[in-house]
Amino acid sequence: MEKSEKISEIIVDMLASKLLGKKSIAIMYCGAVEGVARHLETILRISLGETNIIAISGDYAHNMLLPYISDFVEYTILLSSSRSQGCVNRVRQTLRLLGADLLTLLSKPLQELASYAIAEYKDTIEIDENLYRLSINLANIKLGLRIGAESRRIKRMEGETQISNIAKDVLEAYSKAVEATERCSIVVTTHSLLSIGEELSDIGYLYTTVDKVDMYTRFADSIALFYTTAEEHIVREVLTSIRAHPAYKHITYVKINTDPLTAPLYGLLLALYMRLKKLIAIGKSQVMI
Repeated sequence: MEKSEKISEIIVDMLASKLLGKKSIAIMYCGAVEGVARHLETILRISLGETNIIAISGDYAHNMLLPYISDFVEYTILLSSSRSQGCVNRVRQTLRLLGADLLTLLSKPLQELASYAIAEYKDTIEIDENLYRLSINLANIKLGLRIGAESRRIKRMEGETQISNIAKDVLEAYSKAVEATERCSIVVTTHSLLSIGEELSDIGYLYTTVDKVDMYTRFADSIALFYTTAEEHIVREVLTSIRAHPAYKHITYVKINTDPLTAPLYGLLLALYMRLKKLIAIGKSQVMI
């Protein structure tokens, strides 16, 4: 947790001065990191007011949009999972040719075929895969506090950025939910908690979002449902649509009772705890996260 806090400070220090005064910012993502990209998009929309913010798939942007939007996008942030470096290289090379101002947040370990390209770009931060989503979600909130302090909604999150102080309490409060989730055959999240589903998918859990749950319940006999208090009405609507499925009788409700902007931090603490337990269970307790 302390390591994530330090990484988040490095990210904020690099981004804060770059983003202020920009009229248009693009957030591009390669691989299973859409959750952190959407979280950053939301924070920046609240913090920067009239600035135009777009979050978009890196491959889609590369194939369809980059030549057409490069003239008015003043800064780009590129996010990636460790298994999507082909996408990262394509997007970075094109942005470089277009003269774009760019910061890349890379998840490592890096594939050998892509590592040669890292040295070409000075504005790059490499983050351990196990801490990637937590570090960036934390950086997103700290960035909002740094550049959007006038926003009342941003300001009230300040007490929740010291995650090393709250981790133990969070794990204790949700210990039963974690144990039940580990026995479930599918994990379902709302869109504000997308990064939690992506984190659990990385360690082998079948995962989908609430709007697609009806397509997946036929493969499931039990569901772990992650959502925030603000999204209870969405959850009720979804549950109505799957009442006939057997899995409906075996749902573990994991309600994160905080502001939807800070909820991913709490959910990711639980997901990282599950990751660590899984590593220990298969005899890799020496692996540090």
